[in-house]
Amino acid sequence: MSPDLHDDTWIRCGTSLLWDAAALNGICSAESVRSLREFLRLHQAGWPEDQLNLVKNRTLVVAGLEAAMDTLHPDEAVEWFEQKIYPAVLDFQENVADGGREAGLILWLADRNRIFHHAAENTYHWHCSGAHRQRSIPLGRCIWNGAETSVRRIMTMTPDKKPIWAGLFNQRIS
Repeated sequence: MSPDLHDDTWIRCGTSLLWDAAALNGICSAESVRSLREFLRLHQAGWPEDQLNLVKNRTLVVAGLEAAMDTLHPDEAVEWFEQKIYPAVLDFQENVADGGREAGLILWLADRNRIFHHAAENTYHWHCSGAHRQRSIPLGRCIWNGAETSVRRIMTMTPDKKPIWAGLFNQRIS
C-alpha cells in the first residue's frame, strides 16, 4: 500500500474517491458538484471547455456514482463501469487533465461505510445494498483499472486537529 496523502494534491490532479463532507465543502459549494449524468454527457461531447466549469479551473467534482451502482445488479454494475465510467475517467485524465497532472477528478460517495479494503489482495470494494447486500463491486478495479497499488488514502484534519480518512487518491491510471 502506498503511503497516506496528507496534503491537498488530490484536489488538483489525479482521480479521487471522496466521502468526507467537510473536505468536500472545503473544495466547493454544492452548486459546483456535477451529476454523473452530466459528467458522462461532457465526456460524450468531448469535454467542451465552455461547459466544464472546473472548480478553480482545476477540479471536477462528480456525484451520483453510488446511486447508479445501487440500481444495477453487481455484475451489470461492473460491466457498466468498464464500458461507461472507466473510459470517461481515462478520457478526462488524458484530454482535460493533461495526463492527470493539470486537473483533478473527484467522485463523491456519501457513504464511507460501504467501501472496504481487502488487505490480502490490496483491493477496494463497494458493499452492495438491498437484495445484493451479500455482494460487492470491485470499485478500485473499475475506477483505476487495477492500479490499486498506487492508491493513497487521503487524510484530512478535523478542526481539533484529528486525522480523518477522507477518501482515496490515484495520481494516474492507464
